Amino acid sequence: MKKLLCIMIAMVMCLGLLAGCDGTTTPVDPSTPNVGGETEGGNPEIGTMFEIALTAPFTGFDPLRTNDSASTYVNAQIYETLYRINPTTGEYDPLLAAELPEFSEDGMTVTVKLREGVKFHDGTDFNSEAVMHTFSLIKDPEFGSARASIANSIETMECPDENTIVFHLNYEDGVILAKFAHTNSAIVSPTAQQAQDLMVNPCGTGPYKFVSSISGSNVVLTANEEYWNGAPAIKDVTMTIIAEESTAIARMETGEADFMPNLSVEQISRVEGINGVTVATSDAAQIYYMGLRGTSYVNPVMAEPEFRKALAMSIDKDGFVTYMMEGYATTANSVLGPKIFGYSEECESANIAYDPEGAKAILDAHPEWKEEEILFLVPTTPVYQKLGEYFQANMLAAGFNIKYEGIDWSAWLTESKAENRFDITLAAWSNVTRDGTELMEPNFHSTNGAGRIKIPAEDAAVIDGYIVASKTTSDTAVRVENLQLCNAALQENAYVQPIYNGTNIFCFNSNYTGVTRDPGGTFYLVDMGYAE
Repeated sequence: MKKLLCIMIAMVMCLGLLAGCDGTTTPVDPSTPNVGGETEGGNPEIGTMFEIALTAPFTGFDPLRTNDSASTYVNAQIYETLYRINPTTGEYDPLLAAELPEFSEDGMTVTVKLREGVKFHDGTDFNSEAVMHTFSLIKDPEFGSARASIANSIETMECPDENTIVFHLNYEDGVILAKFAHTNSAIVSPTAQQAQDLMVNPCGTGPYKFVSSISGSNVVLTANEEYWNGAPAIKDVTMTIIAEESTAIARMETGEADFMPNLSVEQISRVEGINGVTVATSDAAQIYYMGLRGTSYVNPVMAEPEFRKALAMSIDKDGFVTYMMEGYATTANSVLGPKIFGYSEECESANIAYDPEGAKAILDAHPEWKEEEILFLVPTTPVYQKLGEYFQANMLAAGFNIKYEGIDWSAWLTESKAENRFDITLAAWSNVTRDGTELMEPNFHSTNGAGRIKIPAEDAAVIDGYIVASKTTSDTAVRVENLQLCNAALQENAYVQPIYNGTNIFCFNSNYTGVTRDPGGTFYLVDMGYAE
């Protein structure tokens, strides 16, 4: 089983960097050291509030029950996982674990030694019981974990002592170490979890403690002075929701904001002109895609494979990347992106290419389809709005009758799972583990997934089979084969039309250093400090 561990570590390390982008932005070196304390040149003094502007709202502060980016931004500061993927080396670094796990020869037992002397923010001890409590919650279908698939392979757990936990698996899990590093497996305090609602009153072991929050407005954090790895340099932090990107940028101009984790391409030139603000990019394991329901109660015509294929053929994603993204993205011709385990160039052969004339020909052969109204549900965040408007125009030009409906991001997270809510929608996935199974299962498995893309039972069974086969072995050849078969089934049947592979674009006050986002899209305040 030591071979499995080496394979998994190598898998993450071999994932390359996205191609460089045009423009004058700065690619961030994640190994840049932090420098605490006061500095010359007008830099912030110790105690200065670090202001973060979020353009999408968070939904809550329980890492086990939230999976949206904005909530993860907050929770990644408060909670910790057993391991963290090193942003420089790609290796798994022990975090709450004391060392890398020990695997039995058959891969069915995993033993993790835990870090000693760590306490939760409520003063209780971090120990093996807390880890077992956390993964029991993830496994419990009544709890409502955002990523129950993380614990699917765990049959039972035992705690030989306070600093050791043993996982007994029901199959050899080829991505178990990656799951231990996933933000949705962050360890929660059993005492706090049973006494309070972590969605509004979080409690972890991390470098920052929760101070207060105004629902839909902001959250305030402060440094954990007793943090086991040393108190962070930046002491106080406020994350404020500013839905209008132009307003958030205005705050960067006035100095009222210090960091915007998300910046759209069209605003780059404006921000580059702000004195004392750095626009930067970092590599992302992220895909944007269009989901097409094969079973839709809104319009039953979506059950017709040729109709879905015609919709996919009408999407000019090359044009969008070229003219709207200005080189800050690459066209996606595979659900599995080039930075994801399981990808090869062969994956792109399953892609349905842009062919507006072909789409028109299909509609001409079925003139009754031209009158069918298709509900296109689009989140109202800046990126999705831009995508939605562009592709609505594409589909209208091809002859489709498209009804566009914008929806608040928080509402989309819930309503997009409803049976009768839409025919097609837009979605994105930042792959925290950079593993293909951890992309396919949470998005497209019929029971373990989010349930947004409704796939007919016969095809769903086939896709589920590929996903299960891709995760129940450490044999990389078998895993890759099944991931690629899953990729082909999703694309050839036009349930998913990949659009583009993203790049993290963000900006920050140049008086700070260590500011970046990792390939999974997360940032960590503990890595940041004051520029020299």
